Amino acid sequence: MGNLYRFAEPIVLVCLARLGTAYGYQLVTEAQQFAVTHAGLDTAAIYRALHRLQASRCVTSTWDATGGGPQRRVYTLTPRGVEHLKEWSQVLQSVSASIDSLLQESRRLSEVAPKLLAGRSTRPA
Repeated sequence: MGNLYRFAEPIVLVCLARLGTAYGYQLVTEAQQFAVTHAGLDTAAIYRALHRLQASRCVTSTWDATGGGPQRRVYTLTPRGVEHLKEWSQVLQSVSASIDSLLQESRRLSEVAPKLLAGRSTRPA
């Protein structure tokens, strides 16, 4: 869970749970609303997450050859994927609590920091 790109995984799981089945492009589009940074989600991160989830049997995929265009891969959440989403929910709850704690402390300190700094000497040691 060390980097933000790992958060692409629960986002993909949520999107698949909402959509039922989806093409990669649909997932990329749907996932943007859940991005955890201002930069949004990198398309490659979504596809890497899909490959990891497929390798761990949380997601299956098939080729859709219907229509006039090229074949497209269709992704579907598996029961194992639903369980993995539940696990991610617990992780996200913990991360949310940590971020909330950090936010509360940063707000508190931003109010008292000017007073603390005013009492310190500004001369170099």
